[in-house]
Parts: sequence; structure tokens; C-alpha cells
Amino acid sequence: MKQAISRKTAKNIAILIGMNLVFIMLAVGFAVLHHIYHQGWMLSAYVTFLTISYHFSMRLIVGEAVTVIYRNREFHLESAGFRIHSFEKDLYRRLNVKKWKVHMITAKPEQFDLRENSMDDLLHNMAQAELVHRIIIVLSFVPLLLIIPYGVPMVFIVTSIAAALIDLQFVIIQRYNRPRVMKLLKMKTLDSPGRWD
Repeated sequence: MKQAISRKTAKNIAILIGMNLVFIMLAVGFAVLHHIYHQGWMLSAYVTFLTISYHFSMRLIVGEAVTVIYRNREFHLESAGFRIHSFEKDLYRRLNVKKWKVHMITAKPEQFDLRENSMDDLLHNMAQAELVHRIIIVLSFVPLLLIIPYGVPMVFIVTSIAAALIDLQFVIIQRYNRPRVMKLLKMKTLDSPGRWD
């Protein structure tokens, strides 16, 4: 399976890692300043940058971990977790997924390019992306644990829900696109038996 990343993707990942390092340094810096000066705004800044760096780090780690673990594993697209349910087609139509999905940024666009992937590889990459975003949705709520030491529950609740909703959009896109790719694959298989690229 082709998994090489483009120069643009490598650059995007490097930018994300660089930004995350800045957020981590800011969190550490404000933690130290708060420890020395005991200013409330320094604590707020520390917690803010700590939460942001968590979301950045978690997304990078989950994305790369799932890519490595599932690189050569097969996804069972008819299993309970991946099966497309009958209500989804109407739901995605009501949500106007077709209109807004084209405006979403893709971290690794080459994984969804038909010129670089077979249909089977494309389906694999779509399932892998869906799994990544489903895991991220769950992990978006880990910062709620910070309510215990720091209070301000609404800040953590709102940021966790917002982060989860962002990733839910990507799950929806994969589930919207997959039946269309499966239909194309089925049509192609009927037209010309055997593997094609």
C-alpha cells in the first residue's frame, strides 16, 4: 500500500509540530511565572496553552499511531463500527455535506487522490481517517479532567465539545464518501475483473 507523504504534507506536519512546540513552551513558561508571581491571569494563560498543546499533540500522535498500526491491516467495512446505516444518506443530505465537504482542509491529501491510490487503497485510507477522527473525538474530552484542579468547567466543556465537533465533520465526510467509492469499485470490478490501479 502506498503511504509516502508529499512534500506539502511533510511541510504541513512540520508547521503543526512547530506550532505545538510553541504552545508547550508557552504553557511551561506561564506555569513557571505563576509559580513565582502567583498572578491569576498567568494561571489562566498556562491552562489555556496547556489545553491547546494537548489538542495539537493528541491529534498528531493519534494520526501517526493509527497510520503505523493499520498500515497493512484490513478494515472490515461491513463490521458494526464501519457499516453505513440506512438513515445516514438522508442525514448527510439534510446536513448539506456535499456542499461544505470540499472546503475542509485535509492533512494528507495524497491519501485521497485517485491518481496515486487504487480504489482499495482509497477505501483503506478513508476507513483509517475515520478511525483516527473517532478516536480524537473521544480523547477531546480528556481535558475535562482539568476541571478538578482548576475549576471553570464551562471553559473545558465548551473547548472539548468544539474540538469534538470539528473532528465529527471529518468522520461524516468519510462516511459520506465511502459508499460512493464502493459503488465505483463495484462498477469497475463488473466492467473489468481483476485488480486495477
